[in-house]
Amino acid sequence: MQLMSGGRTDCTKAEAVKIDSEYTRVLCLPCIGSLEHQEEYVQEEAKLVKREVMQLIERFAEQYGRRYPNLAFDPKLRGSMGEGTKWGPPNEFDFLLVMDKLSEFCKVNSIVNCKAHTTIRDVLDIDDLLKLSPNKMIDILHISLKKTSSYSHCTGFRNPTHIIEWIDFSMKRIILSQSIWEGSRLKFVSCGPMGVGLCLNLIFIGAIYKCLHISIDLVPCVSLKMPVPVSVNIDWPVPLDFSKCQLYGLFRRGYDGFDLSSTDYEEVLMKSLPRAAIDVYVLGKALHSITHRLVKLNDRLEKILSKSYTMKKILLLSVQLHENVQEASRHEWIKEMISVAMNMDKYMKKNDCTRCIFHAKQWACGNNDKMILSFS
Repeated sequence: MQLMSGGRTDCTKAEAVKIDSEYTRVLCLPCIGSLEHQEEYVQEEAKLVKREVMQLIERFAEQYGRRYPNLAFDPKLRGSMGEGTKWGPPNEFDFLLVMDKLSEFCKVNSIVNCKAHTTIRDVLDIDDLLKLSPNKMIDILHISLKKTSSYSHCTGFRNPTHIIEWIDFSMKRIILSQSIWEGSRLKFVSCGPMGVGLCLNLIFIGAIYKCLHISIDLVPCVSLKMPVPVSVNIDWPVPLDFSKCQLYGLFRRGYDGFDLSSTDYEEVLMKSLPRAAIDVYVLGKALHSITHRLVKLNDRLEKILSKSYTMKKILLLSVQLHENVQEASRHEWIKEMISVAMNMDKYMKKNDCTRCIFHAKQWACGNNDKMILSFS
């Protein structure tokens, strides 16, 4: 904390070794440390929790897809559990529910301020649909989508403003059915809406985690079928392969169009980082969570101990400050992250927001021969 509060940042080799051993000790603590550094028996139960969650989501996807084949999704684990940066117990999971068939009904018209303005095929009367009961509404939507198989059979488009409500209702229908919970060690607590999907709350009872409360964010999305190539503008110290990456559109409640998600591209960056950088990121997230619960931070610490997604951006921006990222110590990563956090204006590009890691330059169908993603 001396480093964060303005103390000296230089140290001897012996001091650096001692500091690093303290970082390791904290990382090994079950309550705030990294799962990668826990005792084997703790890791085994964490794997059991993850396996139970994955099996539940797979059953959910299978039954939902069988009931609504044109709204079927492929669940992709994201967030800290997906990228190996979880601190403390395995109690938070994030899933992108990629609706590939629904994606075929969407047409990307433009992208402005990281918002994808898209339209969806006019396969039904929206106003009439909204007058129906929720059960009838989702069934009519499903039947209408099923009857239309390609863009060539349709000339009209609409913004998918209300689709998130239909999707939420249909998903709750399956989640609340008894069949997906059969044989599971997870116990249902609640399921409610959030800005871009549903939050499922569960309890796991095990040998180590006696009563582990788990939250699962379920984020339905479409794969944005860009009609032009996506070009990534980034200066990075190691080679990066974005060839398998795609952009996703998230339904945000109450808004037209989609929030643009570049999670595939971010995943490539995170996988390129050394273990020391990941450890520091985990420590930072743990300190943010704990300190914000206990004390009111001064302005300096508020900038340093940012929310996890902002902290991820700070971590990635600090890469350019290291001469050799693979050899940098945890202590050096912390110093450079603090430097970035205290001087964000220096590293931010014009019109960038603090949160976004990749920014899509303004694009419109027919006006640009490629779409540019820029790392800031």
